[in-house]
Amino acid sequence: DYETEQHRGFAFIEFELAEDAAAAIDNMNESELFGRTIRVNLAKPMRIKEGSSRPVWSDDDWLKKFSGKTLEENLEEGGAAAARSEVQEGEPPVKKSRTNPQVYMDIKIGNKPAGRLHILLRSDIVPMTTENFRCLCTHEKGFGFKGSSFHRIIPQFMCQAGDFTNHNGTGGKSIYGKKFDDENFILKHTAPGLLSMANSGPNTNGSQFFITCDKTDWLDGKHVVFGEVTEGMDVMRQIEAQGSKDGKPKQKVIVSDCGEFI
Repeated sequence: DYETEQHRGFAFIEFELAEDAAAAIDNMNESELFGRTIRVNLAKPMRIKEGSSRPVWSDDDWLKKFSGKTLEENLEEGGAAAARSEVQEGEPPVKKSRTNPQVYMDIKIGNKPAGRLHILLRSDIVPMTTENFRCLCTHEKGFGFKGSSFHRIIPQFMCQAGDFTNHNGTGGKSIYGKKFDDENFILKHTAPGLLSMANSGPNTNGSQFFITCDKTDWLDGKHVVFGEVTEGMDVMRQIEAQGSKDGKPKQKVIVSDCGEFI
């Protein structure tokens, strides 16, 4: 509560895998949320049993009694006032997105159109990384992927693109004007068709990315996964077929057009 400076609540996030929970704690603890530093730790670590699906708060009398108290107080004080605070008088309402953005890339191999990749961006997990990619698809910052190539293609591994300045893997730039940090490694390289950031080491993300041709779990913790191909894996396989062991494409593979589905 910004008026009283009192802590108003807490949240539990349940993960299926212990390693995912540990990664989330490592990424979120001491991070900033709406101008405040948040603390993240494991709930009752000494009382968790391996394989248990029982919520950690199910036997906590204090939580049972008080977990909904803030909400009840807000309702008693009047929900209409809270609603009015979100939209000030004379200001247009803020459009809130309830879904992750979707973008597309039209691919040309040689001189022939190969089809379209439909891509879902996981802004719910990596908002900074996905916003960079989305803007590079729409060219709303004045530059982006249109006309660039897949410059490195290795079959059964990955197809790399995003260097729209030098077209050889040495260039590209982010919308932030510089290299930006690895946002988190929550999403893993578990299957074909996943989009992940190419880099030259930790915290060196720009515009280059790759799409996996297979499971590449040795890249987990080193490259930020931020999206997936939802339609057009046949096109992705056509791109893969242009590859070689050294990564040099047999033919030019070009992003002839790209944008966002609105």
